[in-house]
Amino acid sequence: MSVKNLVETLESLEKFTTESVHGVVSECDIRAEDIERWVDYDYPVSDSYGRKMVHNGSFFEIMIMSWRPGDYSGIHDHGKAEFGAVKTFGAAEHAIFKLKKQKLITISREIVKSGTTLKVIPSLIHQMGNPGESNFFTLHVYGNVNLEGGITNEARIFDYSRNELLFVNGGVFYLLSEDKIVRREELPEADYATWSRDLIEAAKRAKAMGNEPEYRRLMNEISSG
Repeated sequence: MSVKNLVETLESLEKFTTESVHGVVSECDIRAEDIERWVDYDYPVSDSYGRKMVHNGSFFEIMIMSWRPGDYSGIHDHGKAEFGAVKTFGAAEHAIFKLKKQKLITISREIVKSGTTLKVIPSLIHQMGNPGESNFFTLHVYGNVNLEGGITNEARIFDYSRNELLFVNGGVFYLLSEDKIVRREELPEADYATWSRDLIEAAKRAKAMGNEPEYRRLMNEISSG
């Protein structure tokens, strides 16, 4: 299936919901060669993964994310998106979190097989990453029938390395530069598993970026935690 056909199929849906979008994305037979122009592993090390817009429609977006070994998103939600789906083209690590009594806890963390399609609902707080040794990509569809453009704007990153809840209009990356942060709010407390893993991933990104002072700071915080 070409991207054009995927767009036309989504636009023809009678109802645009999480279930209907998940069904289309799950059943689509898009291959790497169909979207190779958007699959790009040559992105700055300051980006936690590659991120390319494929289709920016009136009420839904399609993006391709490219993942090198060791890449991880921050813990995040999807801003103004009301529904969506993510299809994996590689063995991705997927973690789901929940705010319970104003405390962020890890609900699950698992390796999902290539070809898996994940549902995106408004309450979803999750993290994706590449724990393997090979590059892979993922296909993302996000929508909001009551919004034109900026569907994933104001996504929240639960950043325990900064101890801040960050709002962003772009990639949900670790160690974001100040110009990529829209605003900040107070960060909810996290359980130890969530907090420590988030700092570990932030430290790994700092090391990859050659930011030794930040890497040492984070490792010291982990060891004293």
